[in-house]
Amino acid sequence: MATRLPRKKSKLSLIVALSVALTACDLPNNQDEAEQNANRANGDVQTPDSIKNMSHLLLGTGSVQGVYFPIGGVICRLLNRHKNLHKIRCSLESTGGSIYNLKEIGEGNFDLVFAQSDWQFHAYHGSSAFEKQGANQSLRAVFALEADPLALIVRASSEVQSFDDLADRRVSFGYTRSLQHRIIDDFLEIKGWSNDNFKEVRPMSDTKQVTQLCNEQIEAITLLTSSLNDNLRELGENCEIRIIPITGPEVSQVIKAKPYYRTGRVLKSMYGGDEDVMSFGLGATFVASESTSPKAIYHVVKEIVENFRDFKSLHPSLADLDKKELSHAGISIPLHAGAIRYYKEARLLHKN
Repeated sequence: MATRLPRKKSKLSLIVALSVALTACDLPNNQDEAEQNANRANGDVQTPDSIKNMSHLLLGTGSVQGVYFPIGGVICRLLNRHKNLHKIRCSLESTGGSIYNLKEIGEGNFDLVFAQSDWQFHAYHGSSAFEKQGANQSLRAVFALEADPLALIVRASSEVQSFDDLADRRVSFGYTRSLQHRIIDDFLEIKGWSNDNFKEVRPMSDTKQVTQLCNEQIEAITLLTSSLNDNLRELGENCEIRIIPITGPEVSQVIKAKPYYRTGRVLKSMYGGDEDVMSFGLGATFVASESTSPKAIYHVVKEIVENFRDFKSLHPSLADLDKKELSHAGISIPLHAGAIRYYKEARLLHKN
């Protein structure tokens, strides 16, 4: 049964809520001051010598307004709780995102960075935006975060039940150079389809896609799951929708051909539906350099896995995170030695 999307919290509200949560976790903007205050309260004052003897792990995250800066903050908090035992101190910086992070880690300016799964692949192989810079085969994967699958959306009254039902219909996959359009292009290549299989493919913005779907000017649209809340929040009273699954052997073939893709679920809470829907797309990952301390990476993974329930509760986008996928989902480069060590101990190392 299709339902209208209920009014949800805005992205700004979520960021404010995350900021409050981080403050409660002793991670205000001035991390050094917070740690010193906490240490004094515990009678555990850090001396210059003790700080000097610690290894320092610097995380490159993303925009302060985004999701990965607060996620990086919680990773540092988890690691710093036991810094007197493992002698590793973590701090983070806000950054310009995946491409910036991967270039900076290649120059030795970060120890661990967030990267979208496709940019991880391209940085390692020296392709796409990294062609001029060249391959950086010292990059090592640490863990996968959440999936960001495609949401294929139709009106609730539509006869469309599968992707193949879109043949000879008027559709939109976003702007021609949009991320969802690039994902669809890779999928169509595997299917042996082109734009000629549709009545019309209209390039347009996400906002216009939703408007034209509701006005019955087009029959199907695609959005990234990460943008569903923003784009569907203001659906009209008379615009009920359904999400169509994108599954089957062709999805497996796309992932085999381009291993930075992964499967994922469009959760019912994301669109106001009655059930989760399977699809595929890209994902978020954390990446280190081969030279990053194996001990530090071991403890990063250990802290996340052993505090997994709390970690997942950080943000709605992490709600579908699965321990069993940490070591492989959307990961297309070798794992870091420190990560391998922990995954083996925890029996979470994926076997191909």
